[in-house]
Amino acid sequence: MPMRIITLPLVTMVCFLPSFASAETKFSPEHVEFFEKSVRPVFIKHCVSCHGAEKQEAGLRLDARSAIVKGADSGKIVVEGNPDESGLIQAVRYETFEMPPAGQLPKEEIAAIEQWVKLGMPWPEEAEPIGPLSFDERLVNDKQHHWAYQPIQDPPAPEVEGDWAQNEIDHFVEKRLSDNGIVPAEPTDRRTLIRRATFDLTGLPPTQAEVDAFVNDQSPEAYEKLIDRLLASPQYGVKWGRIWLDVARYSDTRGYLNDGQDRRFPYAHAYRDYVIDSFNRDTPYTEFIKEQLAADYFAQEGDRRLAGLGLIRIGRQFLKHQDTIDDRIDVVTRGVLGLTVTCARCHDHKYDAINMADYYGLYGVFDPLNETTPLIGAIDSDPRYPEFKKRYDELQQELSNHHANVEKSVRTEASTYFFDLMVRAVSKQQEVDIAKYEQNEQEAKNVRPHLVNKWKAFADQQWKPEHPIWGPLFETRELGEEKYAAEHQELLAKWTAEESKLNPAVREALAAKQPATLPALVDTYDELLKPVGKAFLDAGFDRAFVDKLEGSQKELGQSLLQGNSPLALGDNDIRAATFTSEHAVQKKIEGKIRGHEIDSPGAPPRAMAVTDRDRVGQPVIFLRGDPGRRGDQVPRQFVRVLNESEAPAYQQGSGRLELAEDIIAADNPLTARVIANRVWMTHFDRPLVLTPGDFGIRSDPPTHPLLLDHLASYLKKNGWSLKKLHKHIMLSATYQQSSKDRPELREKDPENRLLWKMNRRRLSFEEMRDAMLAASGALDDSLGGRAVKILQDPYPPRRTVYGFVDRQDLPNLYRAFDYPSPDATSPERSKTSVPQQALYLLNSPFVARQAEHLAGELLDQPELSDPEKLAHLFHSILQRAPTVDEEKMFLEYVTNAQKSENWSAWDSVAQVLLVSNEFMFVD
Repeated sequence: MPMRIITLPLVTMVCFLPSFASAETKFSPEHVEFFEKSVRPVFIKHCVSCHGAEKQEAGLRLDARSAIVKGADSGKIVVEGNPDESGLIQAVRYETFEMPPAGQLPKEEIAAIEQWVKLGMPWPEEAEPIGPLSFDERLVNDKQHHWAYQPIQDPPAPEVEGDWAQNEIDHFVEKRLSDNGIVPAEPTDRRTLIRRATFDLTGLPPTQAEVDAFVNDQSPEAYEKLIDRLLASPQYGVKWGRIWLDVARYSDTRGYLNDGQDRRFPYAHAYRDYVIDSFNRDTPYTEFIKEQLAADYFAQEGDRRLAGLGLIRIGRQFLKHQDTIDDRIDVVTRGVLGLTVTCARCHDHKYDAINMADYYGLYGVFDPLNETTPLIGAIDSDPRYPEFKKRYDELQQELSNHHANVEKSVRTEASTYFFDLMVRAVSKQQEVDIAKYEQNEQEAKNVRPHLVNKWKAFADQQWKPEHPIWGPLFETRELGEEKYAAEHQELLAKWTAEESKLNPAVREALAAKQPATLPALVDTYDELLKPVGKAFLDAGFDRAFVDKLEGSQKELGQSLLQGNSPLALGDNDIRAATFTSEHAVQKKIEGKIRGHEIDSPGAPPRAMAVTDRDRVGQPVIFLRGDPGRRGDQVPRQFVRVLNESEAPAYQQGSGRLELAEDIIAADNPLTARVIANRVWMTHFDRPLVLTPGDFGIRSDPPTHPLLLDHLASYLKKNGWSLKKLHKHIMLSATYQQSSKDRPELREKDPENRLLWKMNRRRLSFEEMRDAMLAASGALDDSLGGRAVKILQDPYPPRRTVYGFVDRQDLPNLYRAFDYPSPDATSPERSKTSVPQQALYLLNSPFVARQAEHLAGELLDQPELSDPEKLAHLFHSILQRAPTVDEEKMFLEYVTNAQKSENWSAWDSVAQVLLVSNEFMFVD
């Protein structure tokens, strides 16, 4: 009955109004507790960074009650007791301003602020203004309160009425539907169900024979047997392996690198085949993750599991090493854990309790790695291996010959061109000139800067004005060219005097040559050293040649080969002295070797893998992400929001195995939730957690939190078997619902978040292309092997997962159909409808080729009538017979269509069916 307040006296009416309190009034303990538990955390998390003590956007502070009452530059923002009239509430509802701008608050947090305003804005007495939490406080707060970090429950299925539910999943769904006054959709028809199940598990359409068999089998176990058959199909691994390859940012190329080499990975296909094989084997998900992070810790050479390490290797190869490490951290943390850890590369995470120490702790895990290509099978497993090996050895010999020629050139120049090297080493003017030289100029002048630097380092090490051999050269180096020219007579007199302690050979040469300039002085040394250099060259660059020299020549040789000798060059010296043109030749030969490994069918079965380096250093924080600014050392360990506060640092090698064990640990709540959410998303075209790659603080809670935990628990209890999880989901009545629209429910729940029907979804690019090949009968469904160029005529009929993926030049066709970028992990594909999609389907030579193939089969059977031909096309493409209206329409078209030499009316009919919505969508 409505309350008739207006008939009561004023003193009575006051009793029905809220009790508003001034800033000085005490609030009840219950209201203050409500503020502390439900409102203060929201202000801290979302508001005070922009409306606090340090920063006040629009003149508004939300860190103290008095400041909130005062309002913003525009005036009051809260009407105490009246949320609907309060600007603050309108802003968080996104009715006026959209605050916070990063994303709307969850409904429960908005409701808490509304209730707080209704209560008169309770606030504890003499409370300090709200300030941002410290990292440790955020860590504790998030661990205690954020839904994703709470232990996975194994909730009992709620009680429901009726017999709609088929398993526990349906109890959770029906309870939500019932609470909202909704009844589930009717079951879909059997033809739709087998098509849905077949595409979901294999990425292919069923055949007409399979549809007929299922429709006609009315036994209770028919549907379960269908699921078992599809899960046992090798094509299951192709479909679900491709889903994982989205997460793994799979590509067959390295991306842009300016080294001139072939950008293709030689063994990318080994990782792709490993993934497909692992799904077909139903490898427990925990083992699957462990193999991809640390297979080299427990698998020996020849073990297929080593190919799993391609997860680390298969990403873009950046010019900066730290960018490559960042990519590897991202694919693991976002792809497996649903955490955006890489946001903490340059500063602590703005939202989540993940700081730079967490990031660089993981950086220390992925940094100390060497890239390897181990065997994952017998080296000669392919009968064409001898042919491969012959050409491979030829190319390796070509590379060895090149290295030998470069080494000989460098060593010969070092032991021959003393004048050129020394004059540049001791002349300050020449030192400046060398710095100006570009690489091509250095080669044109035959200047190898490293050899000059070797002479400089030798001079720095041996420098003594009174040195018996090098004294005059070093003394002149300090004087400079002009001063030496002015004082050379006095210097020569000193050096050639009888009491001089110079080597006799040096003294005699100076006395004979009387060098008046620095180049002339160097030329004198050049003449002295040439015999020593020739002897070194003749001895095959063996230092032992010195013992065969005599007299002053022996003393020269011994001195020249001391310490950091400019003659005795190591492998690093050879590499450093190599000209750019010589490097280019080397890269060209290496490119031929790489291409031979990629293209030769007889190449050994190798994988792209990693191993730990012998020395694993302690990681440090890069201040502002700059590797040149080193901060504190940090331990290699798991992110602390998922870890024990006093967990020890990783000790075993790089720590990859320990990291894998932390990720798959029973008490880690994220790994099971993330993969369960991804499996659900693929079956229902919509995840339970709307941000499958971000389970952090900004993520919305799952639409069905108990259902998500049920799925995660089911997965763990069933040995982390993804096949068992698929079957559990697909046996539910929820999955078997019709996708038929109900306008009254669409208005109530437009996104179908309550699951009152099955979602209709468009085929992915891979499913679309594979389904066309299957319909035309051209599909090659064999497994494994090197990538093929599926977009090039004559259009190889292999499944699309085996198509060559070039991350540097991803075809526009792929992008048009929402194929994910291979540059980063892709938790979920976009869903777009753009004109390019229709234009491709109507004008694509590939689509036309499949239509011609289908129509050609009909033309090869002249005994078939036109209605029989039409029925054949419908059965091949849509797995059903045409309706009466469809038959009439198409047959009229075939009868009246103009004849063409290269295109028949039946070609057009086939193409229309191939591009129809019924073919392109799964109900």
